[in-house]
Amino acid sequence: MKTDNYLRRFSLAFLFLIVGPLAAFAQVPDPGTPGPLAVTREEYNFGDTAFQPSDFPGPVELLASIHHPTNLSGGPFPVIVLLHGRHATCFNGNGAAFLQWPCSDGRTPIPSYKGYDYVSEVLASNGYVVVSVSANGVNAVDNAVFDLGALARAELMQKHLDILNTFNTTGGAPFGTKFVGKLDLTRVGTMGHSRGGEGVVRHYNLNNSLGSPYGIKAVFPLAPVDFTRP
Repeated sequence: MKTDNYLRRFSLAFLFLIVGPLAAFAQVPDPGTPGPLAVTREEYNFGDTAFQPSDFPGPVELLASIHHPTNLSGGPFPVIVLLHGRHATCFNGNGAAFLQWPCSDGRTPIPSYKGYDYVSEVLASNGYVVVSVSANGVNAVDNAVFDLGALARAELMQKHLDILNTFNTTGGAPFGTKFVGKLDLTRVGTMGHSRGGEGVVRHYNLNNSLGSPYGIKAVFPLAPVDFTRP
């Protein structure tokens, strides 16, 4: 029941803020119900150390899932970017968890970004492209910086939007030209949980400071921390 209620609140928040209050209630009386569109799930991964946030102890991964309507002919679709909270980043065969990045000594990355697959599926079935970002590299060492990783998370989200912009304009690996013209980056919603919640607020400010290259229409900090109170 908790999961169902969370999904409904989450879906309705984006429908209300991006689409508009009257349209949201008219189109989807129960936002937890899957929409009419078939959905495809894909991933892109540019490596565990592909991105270096500003003034951060080490590089982080560029890894994300994309849920999108299987038939992209109805695009461009509004985009939702999700950012998980702070969790352990690696585990071993005995079930022990660690804060480490990249994982070593036979340890395996914990795929926290996949935890939003269930809500991404529903949102994509209603006509959104939903990107869930992995932030293990930030989580592993964020306590070592003054803002506890808020800026690093914001820059990581902006980097993923830059990647999506490349997919949307010229195309690029691993999708070729599949997403060219299919992403509406003037209509973007973001959601982050816990430290990710502070991250999406910080990202909104960062995007504004850069001249608002992306149209952030909705920001949903879910149970956010507020260490630096932006």
